[in-house]
Amino acid sequence: MNENFKSGFVALIGKPNAGKSTLLNALIGQKISIVSPKPQTTRNKILGVLTEDNFQMIFVDTPGLFSPQNALGQYMKKSTDSGVKGTDLVIYVIDGHKPFSDDDLQRIESYANGQIPLIVAVNKIDITQGEKLVKEVDKLNGIKNIKSVYCVSAQNSKNLSELKEGIKGFLTDGNRYFEDDDVTDKSQAFIVTEIIREKVLLLTDEEVPHGIGVTLNKMVFNEVRSIWEIDANIIVEKAGHKPIIIGKKGAKLKEIGSRARMSIENLLGAKVFLSLWVKVKDDWRNSEFLLREIGYNKKEL
Repeated sequence: MNENFKSGFVALIGKPNAGKSTLLNALIGQKISIVSPKPQTTRNKILGVLTEDNFQMIFVDTPGLFSPQNALGQYMKKSTDSGVKGTDLVIYVIDGHKPFSDDDLQRIESYANGQIPLIVAVNKIDITQGEKLVKEVDKLNGIKNIKSVYCVSAQNSKNLSELKEGIKGFLTDGNRYFEDDDVTDKSQAFIVTEIIREKVLLLTDEEVPHGIGVTLNKMVFNEVRSIWEIDANIIVEKAGHKPIIIGKKGAKLKEIGSRARMSIENLLGAKVFLSLWVKVKDDWRNSEFLLREIGYNKKEL
């Protein structure tokens, strides 16, 4: 047993599209959380686990900070709030490519004055001009109780080693919560549905911004054929969204399926036969029943 082993829980928070999920994936070294340019891509709090010889960092990726407009938004806000509670450190991820908003600065000040230590990760420095970055980072100097500020690029993994070293100082627990080869608390089935949703978000335009859900009908491994057989529904909330996802002569749905299948095969390490169906469930984001059916259950938070 390593007497110097330390562990702790670290919450990643910030506005949508600040790069929290990309940062999580870069820190872990594997794709755990899906990524797309669209806001509110992350809907659940997702644990990403990084274990090395003398530490275990358990990152909690949370939905972006925003004002909820429907029942799904309320679920996401509760998911963020519950994700922060009980952690040893909060990392506020902010987009360094844009001017820091007053709203961001106020939120940072609020978290900095809370009971949980706060550090700020200024992300996307790979696409930010140095002079502009310095001016924006200077705005953080007037906020008390920020423990550290790190300028990083989650996309290029720049300065992530320094960020990890900084995080180590806040690990005070000696428990090993996960096995060494665990990288997330989520099941393979959950990640499969998220991969499918990611491909839909990446391949559809703004006509279908947020109203996408994915449910599994079947996910079994056929030992005779040595292949995963996966059958899933893509849920949309308006009838007009269905033909957008299917595309002309099914071309869009076929491309979604092809890209999803390749990513799922990388995840599962085996061949995959993937069947996708598009179903309409009117206004599902405001239905507590449908939210639970699709996998967003407030009672589990």
